[in-house]
Amino acid sequence: MDEKTMVNDILSSVKASLTTYQMAISETENIRTKANYSTNKK
Repeated sequence: MDEKTMVNDILSSVKASLTTYQMAISETENIRTKANYSTNKK
């Protein structure tokens, strides 16, 4: 395997991890927003 292929594989893995992390953050923010809305809605 040449160096270019190995670097591309690593970058693909990092990008996939960051995408997963980004989705987890946005889901957490949505849950907090919904929770704040329902607790403030009186």
